[in-house]
Amino acid sequence: MDRIAAMNAFVRVVEAGTFVKAADTLDVPKATVTRLIQNLEADLKVRLLHRTTRSVTVTPEGAIYYERVMRLLADLADIESTTTHAQRKPSGGIHVDVPTAIGTLVLVPALADFYRAYPDIGIDLDLGNRRTDLMTEGIDCAIRAGEVDEQFLVARQIGSFGFTTCATPAFLDAHGTPAAPDQLRDLPTVGMTPSRGGRALSFQFSHNDQKGDLALNHRLVVDDTNAYLAAGLASLGIIQAPTYSVRGAIAAGTLVPLLVDWQPQATPVHVIYAPNRYLSAKVRVFIDWIIELFEQNEHLRRR
Repeated sequence: MDRIAAMNAFVRVVEAGTFVKAADTLDVPKATVTRLIQNLEADLKVRLLHRTTRSVTVTPEGAIYYERVMRLLADLADIESTTTHAQRKPSGGIHVDVPTAIGTLVLVPALADFYRAYPDIGIDLDLGNRRTDLMTEGIDCAIRAGEVDEQFLVARQIGSFGFTTCATPAFLDAHGTPAAPDQLRDLPTVGMTPSRGGRALSFQFSHNDQKGDLALNHRLVVDDTNAYLAAGLASLGIIQAPTYSVRGAIAAGTLVPLLVDWQPQATPVHVIYAPNRYLSAKVRVFIDWIIELFEQNEHLRRR
């Protein structure tokens, strides 16, 4: 039995939750994963997994084994990655998931610098605002705004960003300028929903020790950050957008900041990855580059 392959298969099953999904991420037949786990349990003389027709759960012995195997595989991968990196530059493809606005406005414009440093790495970049499953979709790392609550994932905070409430000069000339958050209830606003068919996010405000969410009856709700920005610039209503996404428009005078004394609290940004990805050399250098990119941006650096 290939013990390393069996350990890796076991880890994938635990994290994916089913043999089928684990086999997909390993790109091997389900029968191969089943055989590896059965041989591993037979060799260890202990049951690691409870199997039913609907799900797979870890036994108490399996949970202990999982934690120890994770450390062992991570150490092994680190040794191999370090040795490979010493011999040549990182190469190969990586699959990265990024929110639309961060990908469009931050990552893509800076990727030329990354490729100059690492010309042999290819990036498959998924842009969107849906919550992806790293394990089942074969994603090496993802950038997430907000708190991270997924189990079995490593999360490193790489930055944070604030929000700015704003509108066009033409809109303010037509509707007036609000002096307090409650006045937004009487003005046209544009809402953003993080997923298709979901509920629009509340506008958030913080002033001294006062914090609150303001649910509004928006005249327009969109599920795409580019469309959200476009709606604000088209004078369709007041928007509350990440500061890094509107700073150019504010500098150009096409958007005007509102309620500047009521700034929402900063939102953390994390890079996340599954422990069984082991941070290979190609993923490691990409994450290091992302961290430096955020640190150089005054609107995204970690607070």
